[in-house]
This record gives sequence, structure tokens and C-alpha cells, in this order.
Amino acid sequence: MTDYDYTLKVMLLGEESSQKTALTHQYVSGYFAEDLKLTIGVDFYSKTVNFEEQKVKMQIWDFGGEERFRFLLSQYCRGADGAIFLYDITNRNTLNHLSDWIQIMRENAGDIPIVLAGNKLDLEESRNISYDEGLQVSRDSNLSGFLEVSGKTGENVEELFNLVLHSMIQTYTSRIRQGLIKPERINGLEFRVNEYLDLKLRNAKTNIYVGGKLINQCKYLLLNIPNDKIRDYDEIESIDEAAEMLDSSMERGRSNVHYISPDTEFWGHCSNLQAWYENDYDTRMLHRNLAFTLLKALVEVGDPIAKKVFKEEIALRLESGYPSVVLHLINQYYLKYLTKGELNTILENPDFIKNLSKWHKHFKHIPKWLLEKIKAKLKDLKCPYCSMKIPKALSQKILSGKSIKCEYCYSNII
Repeated sequence: MTDYDYTLKVMLLGEESSQKTALTHQYVSGYFAEDLKLTIGVDFYSKTVNFEEQKVKMQIWDFGGEERFRFLLSQYCRGADGAIFLYDITNRNTLNHLSDWIQIMRENAGDIPIVLAGNKLDLEESRNISYDEGLQVSRDSNLSGFLEVSGKTGENVEELFNLVLHSMIQTYTSRIRQGLIKPERINGLEFRVNEYLDLKLRNAKTNIYVGGKLINQCKYLLLNIPNDKIRDYDEIESIDEAAEMLDSSMERGRSNVHYISPDTEFWGHCSNLQAWYENDYDTRMLHRNLAFTLLKALVEVGDPIAKKVFKEEIALRLESGYPSVVLHLINQYYLKYLTKGELNTILENPDFIKNLSKWHKHFKHIPKWLLEKIKAKLKDLKCPYCSMKIPKALSQKILSGKSIKCEYCYSNII
């Protein structure tokens, strides 16, 4: 039996300036944090409370407010029991997209309680949205409640979460009475992505199954990106690139202040793999070790989408020239799935040649047969702009990581 009467998932939504993360820290930890990192996608928090003679475990999903993360919301709000939409009482623009947020929540989580809250009550002198206006917006949007709070001083913060808790418990118990959900949702959690791919929570560990067979593969959930470094990630093309730009603080076995409960971690992995499937198994969305392991297993059990994209993904990631991915494909023998003609096509691709300089330092790890093929292709290298053949002496400079220019049209080739 579980130690909790309820385990409830609440989404915290709102624009970037509404200071959702600071509010959550105030509620979970009891203090206001001045220097917080920008939320990338979603952050997870957990708090156990005694509420109305019930022991409740709350999973708080703090969703990133920047518009570039908005497309992820539909994945993360599934399974939510309630939501809080936070706006900034000093910034009228933070209410502009309320209806859009609500619509996404309703479409993906159903008719769950949503509470509207105005933050920064400590900045009364700079107020731009009155209490009455906020209350009217809540009523017009048919929301479950309204309150003004201060994430900085803590005023009304506990009352806000109690308000949404009360509504969630009422809705949850009503669904139990109607037979729509089972009372127990912690032990033995299961989630089916499709007929081939399942996740199960067993002994506080998320297990991934392909065709009913357990896949023993390491998997990580969080990206710990400091706020002052966020712009460094604007041009990344894959999770592999993002992961290698981070420190190792989130790896298992290292001490850190981030705790994710097993059930919250489970739903995070479910959301990631659901998004991966809905994007036709784009291997850029998962770490290379997990992406290609799962994709290969899905091919073996007959998943038609996996069969269609398997070789395409190998080719695309090989052409990308990203060192760790290229070496992973080589060392794990994924190149054997490509025909001789397909491999030659990749080696002749201008993008592959152009990206050689990204991983020239790793040439010593490349099998001799492949390195000889690369050198042979360089002998016949042509300028992608004017199609003139590049002299052998010049093209060989690519192997030393040097940039070269076409001697005919003066274009930068590498």
C-alpha cells in the first residue's frame, strides 16, 4: 500500500516574467530565491502535505514561460489533475495569452481545475492590473478560483496551493466515484506509447520495454542549464550536443540538490518518449545511447515507423559530423546496416565533407577501412559552389582540421 491518500500533478503555467519558479521555491522550501535558472521545458518539484485530514503528495510541474518552449506543453500537461496560471500584476502583457494556455490544458488534460493567480503583490505601488480585473478575468474564463500572491514575501502562497488542492481533490474523488480512474496510481505505474513501446515503474525505477522485452539502458531526465548560459544553447541541433555542453552534476552517483521522486521521473520519461514517437523517432530528441538502442529494438519487433526511419537516422546523424554521435555509430557497428552504395553517398555528401573538421581529432578512433574511404573521397572533392575539382594537396588539409577556400571561386569550402 502507498503512504499517500492522493498523488496529484499540478501544472504551473504563465509567462516568463511572472516568476513561477520563485513562487514554487517559496512554497516548497519556504524562502525566496533571488538568482534562479531559466526553466528549460519543465522543472519538477514535489511536496507532501497534510490537507483536510488527507496525506497528499503533490507533483508540481513548473513549465517554462518562454514562447519557444510552448510547443512542449501538450506533452507535459497529460495526466495533470490541476493547474495554476500565474501572471504579473505589474505587467499587463502577462495576461495576453491566458486563453491559449487554457485551451491547450483543456485539450490535453480535460476539464481539470485551473486557478488564476496574480503574483508580485509586494509591488503594489507598480500595479498595472487591479484585483477586480483579475477576478473578472477568472470568472470570464470559467476558472476554479482566483487569488493574489507574493512569491517574494510568501503572502498567500500556501493559500493558493491549498485552493487548487481542494479543487483537485474534489474533482479526483468525483472521478473515482464515477469509475473513471482507480484510487491507486503510484505503485505499478504503466504508460503505453504505442503497441511496441511501454514504460513501467517497478521498484522506484522507470523501465522501458520494447515488444514486452526490458531494455537495460541508462537514461537521464534533466538538463541543468544556468540562466547566464542559456543563449549558448540557441544553435544546438540535438540532445547530444546539449548534454555535452553541461557539467556532470546531474549524473547518478554525484551529490546534488535536485530530487525527483520516482513517479515524477517516470512521467517525465513518458512525456519524452511520447514526444519522440510523435516526431517519427527523431534521434536528435534523445541521447544517442538511448535513441539508437530503442530504434534498433523497435525495428526488430516490427515497428513500421522504426523500419522506415532507421537507416535514414543513421545516415542523417553520420552526415551531421558531430564527433560523439559519429563515433557511437561506428563503435556500435550501426554502419553495417547501410549498403555500400548508401555509405558512399554519405561520404560524397558536401555536408559530410564540410563537417569533417568537427571531429578530425577523433580520426585515430575510426576504423582503418572507413578512414581510407574518407581519404579516397577527398581525392575527388569538388567545390559545392562552382563544381571545380579541389587539388589533392588542398583537400588533404581537411584532415588536419584546417579551413580551405576554393582556388577558382574563392568560396569557403570548410
